[in-house]
Amino acid sequence: MNKKNISWTLRIVIALLFIVSAIAKISKGWISDFPFIDFSPYFAISTFEVKQLLTLGFSESLAPYFSRILIGIEFALGFLMLSNHFLKRITIPATVGLLSVFIIHLSYVTFLSGGNSGNCGCFGELIPMTPIEAIIKNIIAVGLLIWLWKISENDKKSNIWMLTSITLSCILGLFMLAPMKASSTSISNSND
Repeated sequence: MNKKNISWTLRIVIALLFIVSAIAKISKGWISDFPFIDFSPYFAISTFEVKQLLTLGFSESLAPYFSRILIGIEFALGFLMLSNHFLKRITIPATVGLLSVFIIHLSYVTFLSGGNSGNCGCFGELIPMTPIEAIIKNIIAVGLLIWLWKISENDKKSNIWMLTSITLSCILGLFMLAPMKASSTSISNSND
């Protein structure tokens, strides 16, 4: 296999990893052995927020924004991995950076919990993974990305608008797919 074929194989594998992870977080999972038939983004994202983000200490007001932005970035990185715009200068380093943050977070959670139990939430409820399994998966992905960075040619004629358009479209798409619901606080009027 030549470098170009290896490069595209690695790009497709990493892209699928991120796209499937994002889809899994907005889907309730497998129903009747048919994937994603029970597609309820709001419910799935709310579950992700409660099981993952609130337990990390995110406030109830910040978690909905963070979850949608994070999932949107996962979608964007998956699509950008298949794009030739700023692949070597921005997309690969950003992907390595995000995976490194996940590795540090999962290592911290594993250290604090004193074990390897529970679902890390990397693939929602679709593919339950323990924190140790997720750390190994992320380390392998970082290794593949470093290899991809080394064999990739320098970026030519990259368009920053393509990069930003894909990223913003993915993030805004998540906000449209699973709009945030208004808070249910009641305001009482006192009649003096």
